[in-house]
Amino acid sequence: MVSPSTCPFCAIAAGDDTSARMVYRSQEIAAFFPLEPATRGHTLIVPNRHVSDLADLTAVEGRDLSEALLRTARAIRAALSPDGLNVIQSTGAAATQTVPHVHFHLVPRWSDDRMTLRWPTGAAEDDRAQSQTLAAIQAALPNEAGAVSTEDRRQHLSFIQAVITRMSQASSSSKAWLLPIVTVTYGYAVTNKSILVALLGCLAVLVFGVLDANYLKQERAFRKLYDEVAAGRPIPAFSMNPALASPAGTRMNYWPDWPDVRSWAVAPVYGPLLLAGLGVAVWLLYR
Repeated sequence: MVSPSTCPFCAIAAGDDTSARMVYRSQEIAAFFPLEPATRGHTLIVPNRHVSDLADLTAVEGRDLSEALLRTARAIRAALSPDGLNVIQSTGAAATQTVPHVHFHLVPRWSDDRMTLRWPTGAAEDDRAQSQTLAAIQAALPNEAGAVSTEDRRQHLSFIQAVITRMSQASSSSKAWLLPIVTVTYGYAVTNKSILVALLGCLAVLVFGVLDANYLKQERAFRKLYDEVAAGRPIPAFSMNPALASPAGTRMNYWPDWPDVRSWAVAPVYGPLLLAGLGVAVWLLYR
């Protein structure tokens, strides 16, 4: 099984294969010539994300690939004036797929080129069998009632954004509440020479700092969920579980991680306040 680290198309999409003849590369799509083009201008178009099966593409990736095919086809027509074009996509070894990374062949055609495509003569099934096959495929189609509409996705994103905004507001409130507490405790400690009150002020800084770091962690998690929903990833409609946007096996918890603690919104604010309280306590201890 080919992984992204060994996939030749992933290397080309990432820009690691400098020998590749790139047509163009975007954040989502790469278009390049194969090693042995079948005709002049033969171009491969791939998603940058490693996807081995066509059915595993997201709706957004499908849209991006369609737009890339149209864009490249127009460029080939303008530059080479072919007599026709073939768009070929193969999934699975039985369909002649050799590189397990979804790719589309855009093949310019001329009446006298060396490319050969032949369809078998006659139908593969009789009328009765075709009716049964048609019914089976129609039954397997996704239920439109369960599909996520554009309006539902927009509403889902608004719900997630509301949580992100609430986390940001909670972070600002924690800082606003802490400042008068620190002012009172540290001022009282200095005025009344109370080490205990100074340490209580330090404890308040620690508690509010952990809360604020947790708010930041939750905000980041929901921002990632927002990005996944906006990109059309397979997130259940109106789900507010940010763990769905994390790698499989990841468990969400409410204890902030080290990157949250040392972020610019936490460490530079609570660190100096904590040091100030400890400084007051040490000064009172050795005065």
